[in-house]
Amino acid sequence: MPAIRAIREIPIKSLVLSEGQARVRGADKGIEELAESIRRHGMLEPIVVCPHAQDPQKLEVLMGQRRVHAHRILGRSRILAAIIDEAVDLTTARVLSLTENLVRVDLDSRDIIDGCTALYRRYGSARMVAEETGLPYNEVRKHIKYDRLTPVLQNMVDSGEASLDVALKVQDLTDSSVEMAQDEVKALAAGLSNMTAVQRRSVLKSKQQNPETPVTVLLKEASTEKKPRQIIVTLSPEEHRTLQLYAKQERMTQDVAAQRLLSDALRHLVGSELSHR
Repeated sequence: MPAIRAIREIPIKSLVLSEGQARVRGADKGIEELAESIRRHGMLEPIVVCPHAQDPQKLEVLMGQRRVHAHRILGRSRILAAIIDEAVDLTTARVLSLTENLVRVDLDSRDIIDGCTALYRRYGSARMVAEETGLPYNEVRKHIKYDRLTPVLQNMVDSGEASLDVALKVQDLTDSSVEMAQDEVKALAAGLSNMTAVQRRSVLKSKQQNPETPVTVLLKEASTEKKPRQIIVTLSPEEHRTLQLYAKQERMTQDVAAQRLLSDALRHLVGSELSHR
């Protein structure tokens, strides 16, 4: 697989579009809005280029055609690019993914939120934002929900006291008719930030079912529980089918069914060992 040789600004006049990158439909849709967003907020992701197979003085654009067009509209002569160390064939050009293959400098989370939100307001489509930035679609959907947060939760995300994921979960809880004072909201978000995903779900579910119980009590109860350990087990196709049938028969998820079977087997094993000592 080709590797990134460098990330730097390059002359736009040196670029040609790859057959695997060029769009034949809708290439100019919303291009003015994209140009304005780049002018105001910059690019969240460099374009990806590689050496031209026939002309060593040129670079092929593998990803970022619209961003190149937007820079030209803005009258800019240079653009930030990730340069692949060798020319690639058409198939490789089509399957290269920014999110999987581009090593980039991490941005501040609020910078990403602001950039995604600005683009979303322009396009009205999370998928188009994901396409133009190279960010995963689910990540874009999460970032554009920042505006839903109350000022207290927004401040916690901005200061790093709580992640966006945690803040959104707390917001969902308050939106579902669970009323909490601002100090409780802040305590809940801060407490959840230091817990595992399983503990978070436990606290949120308990608060949903028992809204009168103080947040401090729920957090303390969850923090004293033994933390579960997760393992990954590979099953053969036949073993997987057997697990599916068992889960269906017992009317439970495959995860719960696997956990029950493993627990029963371990208890039996431990009991057998003790009886032979």
